Amino acid sequence: MTLLRRLILLIPIAVLAAACSSADTLATVNDSAINRADLTALRSSYENPATVDAETLRSDLSLLIVLEALSTAATEEFGVEITEADIAERLANPPERYAEVIAPPGEFADITEQAVRASAIQSLVRDAVVSELAAQQPGGFEAMINQTPQDVTRACVRHIATGSIGEATQVLERLEAGEDFVEVAAEVSLDQISPGGLITNEDGECLVWFGRAGEDFAYLAATAPLNEPAGPVVSGDGWDVIVDTQRQAPSLAELTADPMQYLAPDRISAIYTPWANDAIRDATIDVSPTVGRWSEAGVGIAPPGE
Repeated sequence: MTLLRRLILLIPIAVLAAACSSADTLATVNDSAINRADLTALRSSYENPATVDAETLRSDLSLLIVLEALSTAATEEFGVEITEADIAERLANPPERYAEVIAPPGEFADITEQAVRASAIQSLVRDAVVSELAAQQPGGFEAMINQTPQDVTRACVRHIATGSIGEATQVLERLEAGEDFVEVAAEVSLDQISPGGLITNEDGECLVWFGRAGEDFAYLAATAPLNEPAGPVVSGDGWDVIVDTQRQAPSLAELTADPMQYLAPDRISAIYTPWANDAIRDATIDVSPTVGRWSEAGVGIAPPGE
């Protein structure tokens, strides 16, 4: 997502400098050339050269290099082939997870159809690779459902945050004795921002992932009996008591058919990012010396002379 987001949301780019001029080939990735036309097709501002912004030029070219490296690795390792039909379908019906980055060019200043197409291709590569890698995880999809349900489960959770396990235990005892959860939360919870202790995302939705709340919290949120107080569970610097009011998780068949739809974003990143980093580092990348050189760390193009 980061690379896709950078491609779409970069500020309007300045055009190719004269110093980057004569040769059409700006870079090669595993002997596949990236030409001036590939780069200038991304932004309408390239049509009328007026200023030079070498840093943003190198940034855009880096994104094209990364896309080529990932596409090549996906094909070589998993036989992934992205067809024109795949691209057309992704552009016409982008999944919600890519709605912000696969959007009509008119929604972003200076973005062309080719830029949106590049984002669509990268999203298709990512989806295909994650599906392959997820199936290869120890225990496969069945283990995700049975052993790490927090990887595939969203939940509506109310919590009461306390500063110690002793305080959390006292809260749990009060709830088990029949006291109202919302009333106890209003009285003792350290979190007085969430109404009634209900955890929501920025859109106010309560069916959310809990990976960032910590492994123990996320596991309890994915497994606790519905509508019954559970805990205490460590959370950040304190201890929480929670109650699940709703959960959403896929069947094994649903997860197997479309892992990207059901895997938690943090889990997707943990699966995909190491593979993507390796694919970029393992690629043979050469950049025109008038533009710069590909960094040894594989994180972009260093300016000439550096």
